[in-house]
Amino acid sequence: MKIEGFPNWEFKVKETSMGVFNASATSKSGIFVEFTGIDPDDLLEQCKKYAKSTES
Repeated sequence: MKIEGFPNWEFKVKETSMGVFNASATSKSGIFVEFTGIDPDDLLEQCKKYAKSTES
């Protein structure tokens, strides 16, 4: 999914098993980050924070 404010990033959130989620982000330049946990919104926020930190 595309998120406003992150034009160079693609984000994904999926449920990998019951109640466990995986969120990942990949930049156009090939940077990849992935988090696993039980709160998909929090995981997506972690991805966004990481993406923002790499563009500073």
